[in-house]
Amino acid sequence: METMRVLVIGAGVGGLAIANGLLGKGHDVQVYEHHDALRTSGAGITVWSNGTAALRELGVDITDRGHQLDSLRSLTESGRLLWEADLDEVTERLGSPTVQIPRRELIAEMAAALPPGALQFGRRCVSVSEHPDHVRVEFADGSSAVGDVLIGADGQRSVVRQQVLGGDPAKPTGWASWQGLTRSDLPVATGRQTLNIAGRNAHCGLIPTGDGLLHWWFDMPWKEGDRVHTVAELRETFRGWPGPVEALLASVTDDDLGFFPHIRHKVPHIWGGPRSTLLGDAVHAMPPAVAQAANQTLEDAWLLTQYMADAEGSPAERLRAYEFERRPRVLKVSRTAALTSAQRRTPIQRIARFPGWLATHSQVVSLRSGSNVLRSLSPKPRLRVA
Repeated sequence: METMRVLVIGAGVGGLAIANGLLGKGHDVQVYEHHDALRTSGAGITVWSNGTAALRELGVDITDRGHQLDSLRSLTESGRLLWEADLDEVTERLGSPTVQIPRRELIAEMAAALPPGALQFGRRCVSVSEHPDHVRVEFADGSSAVGDVLIGADGQRSVVRQQVLGGDPAKPTGWASWQGLTRSDLPVATGRQTLNIAGRNAHCGLIPTGDGLLHWWFDMPWKEGDRVHTVAELRETFRGWPGPVEALLASVTDDDLGFFPHIRHKVPHIWGGPRSTLLGDAVHAMPPAVAQAANQTLEDAWLLTQYMADAEGSPAERLRAYEFERRPRVLKVSRTAALTSAQRRTPIQRIARFPGWLATHSQVVSLRSGSNVLRSLSPKPRLRVA
């Protein structure tokens, strides 16, 4: 295999994942991050079976580090059960678990696996130029770097995307999340069940994250210029909702509250130039309605690693092959996330209750259909009848 010098812009989930994968294949990898340290903000991340499988293949196993989930339960705002999926069975059928982990711990785990010197901080990319035999990146501090391949993993406002593709930025979807990760004495925080609650014009979720931590989120319609709600306003909006919702909101403050408008990128057919490509939010930012953004980023990193390990083809041929194979899967997930988000305005009484076996089977089918890594590693799912 030809060893390449690979420049990665961005030290988030995608940048660290692809660095681990390519270093494991013998490439020379440098990761450039514009912040002065690793970004440890954010709440929890649900790493579904496709994400944990991709991470494992990239050389990072978080099964023991994270909090394994065994159930996904969905209710209406009145407390009526819609469905419950058995995530233990999903794990059995797909060969990899669903794990909840604080974003900061996932970032730390992937960064710790890199050799000294692979991460460089305070390096903000401002310009990209591609040449027949190399690619050059210019940084805001006046320095530059030269490599064989450039990977833009620099998020939804990607400079690399703008430099190599141009085009429109990601667009808002009309929704936003108010979320946090806090210690909680509520029973849900010590369990292994994700609780999703669907209202007519709002959504919320509570996910145990281990060690008494609870990841919680509240989704509501929002557009530019609207009010960014306080905890007091969330308490009013979600008054009377079932189970632990009111108790949770009574226990948190505005300091615990993170605000994230939902956006979606148009997924292009080509993701880069002759010696560049993109992964993660830089190319396919999506609303969090199906909790797949980070998982699809890990899928990108896994598949790109496979093509970069191929001994045949020019860099451009390998990069385009990666994009050609990934695009249909990630486009499907992105469309599902956008549709799911839009359907949250559907009157809740129209939503039928689904039997548990069907909800579980649906999770298996949905995860496999949007995954390259699971389709490569796991057998086809079986249909269980009642």
